Amino acid sequence: MVHYFLFMKKIIAIAYIFLFTVNLLASIVSAQSSNTEPVSLEEALAMAPELDKKILIDVYAAWCPYCQRMHSEVYTDQEVLEAISNHFIWVKINVESDNLVNYRGREMTEAEFASALNNRNIPTTYFLNQNGEILGVQPGYIEEGVFSNLLNFVGSDAYLIQSFDEYLQQL
Repeated sequence: MVHYFLFMKKIIAIAYIFLFTVNLLASIVSAQSSNTEPVSLEEALAMAPELDKKILIDVYAAWCPYCQRMHSEVYTDQEVLEAISNHFIWVKINVESDNLVNYRGREMTEAEFASALNNRNIPTTYFLNQNGEILGVQPGYIEEGVFSNLLNFVGSDAYLIQSFDEYLQQL
């Protein structure tokens, strides 16, 4: 009888450890899939196919007042964050940074990557598919309401079947 109780205690302990581990892993996956914090370009390119999300590249400069407004007003808006969480993995690229990124096997600085994108304005938002191919580009500061609509338009693939104006008329 004593052996039975010891055996049951071990089974219960193993079950608790198993459930704790499963819960922890689920939390990690959930946090990654709903992440609204920027990640590195390499992480985004690796995560996008796994999470079935597009990549949002925010090209900026630290001194740019419109970039600062995008980061303090637009990228903090709840609807914008929800749209990013639902459809994208967010990457920030500083046009003056010497930090290294790896894009499809080619190592370069963030500044060189921005140049490779043919970036001419800041801020500029790039939309990439899961393979890292550019779907579209939107230069300039964008108000949060318009930006959240644009994120949902691109993220939901509505851009494949209608114009942005048609999409807005349906809202």
